Amino acid sequence: MKDFKKLKKYFPELSNNKIDKFKNLYSIYEKINSKINLISRKDFENFYLHHIIHSLSIVKLKIINNDKLKIIDLGTGGGFPGLPLAIYYDSNEFILIDSIKKKINAIKKIKNLIKINNISLINNRIENESIKGDIILSRAVSNLSNIYKWSKNCINKKGLIINLKGGNIDNELKKLNKKYKIFNLSEYYSEKFYETKKIVLIQA
Repeated sequence: MKDFKKLKKYFPELSNNKIDKFKNLYSIYEKINSKINLISRKDFENFYLHHIIHSLSIVKLKIINNDKLKIIDLGTGGGFPGLPLAIYYDSNEFILIDSIKKKINAIKKIKNLIKINNISLINNRIENESIKGDIILSRAVSNLSNIYKWSKNCINKKGLIINLKGGNIDNELKKLNKKYKIFNLSEYYSEKFYETKKIVLIQA
């Protein structure tokens, strides 16, 4: 449960019900992660700081403010960032997509145990889907050009593609050829982990 207090520090607005859900996630992920590698086992001790808080970084931008949005998490992997955001924005609809069936099955189990009712799951690649979303999320999936290419047919007009990125992404941005905005997460968090972490918003 290392760093759980930081969740409450950075998101003091969370209700007790949502705090309880986030607290319960640790033991559930720990059990499932011992069988299916959703999170690097070397990094599991940083569950809250590196995964939950990182996913919730998008909240800091205050761009998800409509309770009827359809939000797609492309290549959700271990459920990040979609699952934590679905707890936070519990009036919006979240669709978590991944091509690896065992990961989708694991996320299904987690969402049922925590009783997250605004998530649906798809075992597929987004470029093979015809669904439409207002926002598409990605975290450590691929370079920005690929993310845009794969998801452009699934984003509504005037929609946003929100990418959680780390390190030097100058070359990715040069190849993107789309309008974008960058937000440095070091402006919101003091931990070293966030020194090179950013959010890149791409206009559809």
